[in-house]
Amino acid sequence: MPTLFQDRAPISLYDAQFVGTTKSPISDPVIKSIVKTLVRFKHICTTYGVPSSNIRVVATEATREAQNSLQFREAIEAATGWRVDLLSKADEGRIGAWGVASSLAEISGLVMDLGGGSTQLSWLVSKGGETKIAPEPVSLPYGAAALTKRLETAISPAAIEVVREEMKTRLAEAFASLKLPEELLSAQEKGFNLYLSGGGFRGFGYLLLAEHEIQPYPVPIINGFSAPGSAFTSLASFHLSATTSKTLDKTFRISERRARQIPAVAFLISTLMATLPKIHTVIFCQGGVREGALYSTLEKHIRKQDPLVVATQPFAPPAAPEFVKLMEHALPRFVPLEVRRIVRPLANIMLHHANVPKESRASCGLHATTTGVLASVHGLTHQMRALLALALCQRWGGEVSDSTLKARLQQLVGSEMEFWCRYLGAVAGVVGAVYPGGVLVGDEERVRFYGEDNGVGDKKVVRLVVRFVEGDAVTEGVMVGREVEAIEKVGKKKRCGTFRRKVEVAVERDL
Repeated sequence: MPTLFQDRAPISLYDAQFVGTTKSPISDPVIKSIVKTLVRFKHICTTYGVPSSNIRVVATEATREAQNSLQFREAIEAATGWRVDLLSKADEGRIGAWGVASSLAEISGLVMDLGGGSTQLSWLVSKGGETKIAPEPVSLPYGAAALTKRLETAISPAAIEVVREEMKTRLAEAFASLKLPEELLSAQEKGFNLYLSGGGFRGFGYLLLAEHEIQPYPVPIINGFSAPGSAFTSLASFHLSATTSKTLDKTFRISERRARQIPAVAFLISTLMATLPKIHTVIFCQGGVREGALYSTLEKHIRKQDPLVVATQPFAPPAAPEFVKLMEHALPRFVPLEVRRIVRPLANIMLHHANVPKESRASCGLHATTTGVLASVHGLTHQMRALLALALCQRWGGEVSDSTLKARLQQLVGSEMEFWCRYLGAVAGVVGAVYPGGVLVGDEERVRFYGEDNGVGDKKVVRLVVRFVEGDAVTEGVMVGREVEAIEKVGKKKRCGTFRRKVEVAVERDL
């Protein structure tokens, strides 16, 4: 579901309840600031035409545990007319898991949501609109702000070790209580996927982005970013000390408050990685309670939709379904499934940049999924963003004025995926040249493809048969011929990395 507007006030309700280590009620100035923020949001809802029946205000642990929780909630209701839905600890864990489920099209693994006062441990399996969640997620008192206070007030290294041992015991007990389904237990030997949500974890995710081997990292979006468990652990070990983390507020998207919490988050990470079974991959998710409160109300047939297809549908020309068939027939059997998944989104958006000056079209396609028209799409991995960007770039010829982003996206997906993106994009270039308006007149059929793999081992060749109508002026012109030649160029040695297939194109005029 496309997001129209998103905003966040930089107010920590957990921090607002502490003076040093002493807990106190939420102060009047903080309550007034939050009330003003919500009144402003109510005005924004009015400008977008949001019915009042569609607005839900939910509150989590910081409000639930506040000494003046009722007074705080009554102040909000008096100013806005909105009744605050105070979630129980169990509901907070369940809805938070739904938020993680909204973050990606498919999820299978352990889930941790890190708040200010606590962290939730759970498991989640989500695919095809079906979502299975641990019946009893476990809440532990190790939130980013809470753990920061405990570590900063520890009087000695021995006291810190006492905290670590306590955490190990409680994490082990929490994991044992989760009752993992068989489909997750069978993956235990390879290692679990660990999906992370919450501001504290996302701050650490931005730190991983800053330390990634590809620099500058090409996707400035935390949702869908993944890293090996080993890299996660190593970086956490390095940032256990406040000394090594004191300049982190200069890192992209890490605030001064988050930078101060990094050692505590690193402490939590190093402890849980030493306690939990093997973690193969960590995946960062933007979705939390806010997103989960909405996603959990959607019907299954809506949840199962591919977010990339939904997001590109508004740009789809009338002939997009036919474009899908054409491009699928051009793909040899052994093209990776990840590349096949972008065929339909590519068919939807492949004509969108036609009105852009010719020299800018490839660049617009390259930036579309990271800072362009599809940057706001929720539910995508970084790999999917990169694959569609590379295919869209090649659809418009592939020539860009600044090749550094293109090279970094190519590095992100790897040589094989990059090759097939260029191949698919070049095929889309032919389709776009034959049907530039995105419309088939009557029952016309002007082009047909048939792609196959020939040869074995390093001698494999992609053979593509392109069939046109004999004597058809639309397809016999220079414009279409140039796009056909571009397909063969995809397999040229100088254009390929470690993965290469020679591409042979046979043009037949017998339709």
